[in-house]
Amino acid sequence: MNNPPTLTVPSDLLLEIGQAFYSMREFNLTLDSTLKQIQSAVNSEGGLIWLVNEAETEIKCAHAIGTQTIKLQGNVMRARKFFAAYRSVSGRLTQTDDPYPSKWMDAKAYRNNFNIEVRNQIGIPLVARGKLIGEINIINKIEGNNFTSADRSFISTLAAQIANTIQNTQLYEQRNRTGERQQLLNLISRHLHQTLDIDELIPRIFMEVNKAINAEAQSIWLINEKEGIIKCRFATGQSSERIKGISVPLNAPSIVGTSVSKQESIIIKDVRNDPRHASSVDETIGFVTRSLMTVPLVLEDKSIGAIQAVNKRDGQLFNQDDLDLFRSIADSAALAVNNAQLVAELQTSYDLTLDALSSALDLRDRETEGHSRRVVEYTARLAVQIGLDKEMIRNIRRGALIHDIGKIGVPDAVLHKPGQLNVEERKVIELHPQSGYNMLMDIPYLQEEIEIVLCHQEKWDGTGYPRGLKGEEIAIGARLFMIADTFDALLSNRPYRQGRPYEVARKIIEEESGRQFDPKAVEAFLAVPPEEWTQIRERVMEEIAQRHNHQNKN
Repeated sequence: MNNPPTLTVPSDLLLEIGQAFYSMREFNLTLDSTLKQIQSAVNSEGGLIWLVNEAETEIKCAHAIGTQTIKLQGNVMRARKFFAAYRSVSGRLTQTDDPYPSKWMDAKAYRNNFNIEVRNQIGIPLVARGKLIGEINIINKIEGNNFTSADRSFISTLAAQIANTIQNTQLYEQRNRTGERQQLLNLISRHLHQTLDIDELIPRIFMEVNKAINAEAQSIWLINEKEGIIKCRFATGQSSERIKGISVPLNAPSIVGTSVSKQESIIIKDVRNDPRHASSVDETIGFVTRSLMTVPLVLEDKSIGAIQAVNKRDGQLFNQDDLDLFRSIADSAALAVNNAQLVAELQTSYDLTLDALSSALDLRDRETEGHSRRVVEYTARLAVQIGLDKEMIRNIRRGALIHDIGKIGVPDAVLHKPGQLNVEERKVIELHPQSGYNMLMDIPYLQEEIEIVLCHQEKWDGTGYPRGLKGEEIAIGARLFMIADTFDALLSNRPYRQGRPYEVARKIIEEESGRQFDPKAVEAFLAVPPEEWTQIRERVMEEIAQRHNHQNKN
């Protein structure tokens, strides 16, 4: 049979391929169009373009046409056999004697892997600047004919241009991705410096991590040196609530423990083959871990924890690019998390100090033991009801806890007098808000809190003390506290009367709206279900009882 005349590649097609790399979407459309032109020119049933991934571990069918071969698009195979078939010697691609068939995906492989019958084919490696990046594969000449040297020459000419353009496109996309990721890192850095509250900080970290890494789940693990464990502090994704709080001994073999102790980043493509993976955790939380990436949080050569991403979406695997980005995020996160931990420890110290002051006052006045803690919880609940932010609620809690601290300076004869106070004794008692304020005014971190100490006896209509403030001149925390304080006093037993029922206390507070109490604060109080107030009171009293039991044991 005579060979057909030489096939000439249209110059406009070469130009189209060469210019397409400025847009990946445009380039993909161009490759599909090019495959169709090849199919038509060489009279074949189908065609495919296989491309190697960046890590050179897999090869993917990126483009496919033809009734049989179209189903191969998107399929991924290991690249080891592909590279073995096309060995590079001194930078030159070695060809076998037969220049036509694909050397890694022969007829048997197509039949066994994809149930496709291949009679004949042309396999042309895609090589750009000496680097093997894939293969173009044309299969089954129509009408039982064999492919010709002219067919192969035509495809080879296009293959060289396609390979160069694919590589250019990949480099262009990589540069764009690098720029986008740098912008992302800058954004993450800004987020991390906007708060020192670790409960706000960590979700912000993972909000951005999820955009960049595209994983099904993420988690952050922090070291507890005292207990010798690393504990999941926060997680996102399926079963995230069930993994929070899970801890791993630092000296036990585990993936996250290894990453932390050795300060090394880890990518695992299939955790089933890694003995460090705790499959029992997956069973406990109802999640299937397939692949993961773990990066330690290191600050000044000391590990403080690790961040982890699990199961890249769409069946993909984490790659070096993902790991580099994850490391950059970890570098910023380590400093921010450490600062947040230091602030949290400092805040805890503050709270313990204020709690000790409140306990000291309770020791002086057993009649009102637990009053400070109940009022703290009542006031905080009102603050939540009217929609105050987290920081303000924290300050209000502290102020409510130490509201009566000025009574430490009140003589026992006045503080514990069983009957009514005379005029002079009343004046002494009414000094306690100002006394408490004076005691605490030079403590920088209590500047918001002492407004409650000073104003907790002020009334909405201006008839309170010590300054006779009126309306919104009174700090919002003090206005809420006034209701909580009165509510608790009405419910509690006193030597001179029994505690009132909830309905009576509610009616009194409602009647005092606009006189003793801020009307909006009263509305907030009335909106809280009665059973919730009861639950708060019972919970506080249970905590006090537990504290007494602990003190008695010691």
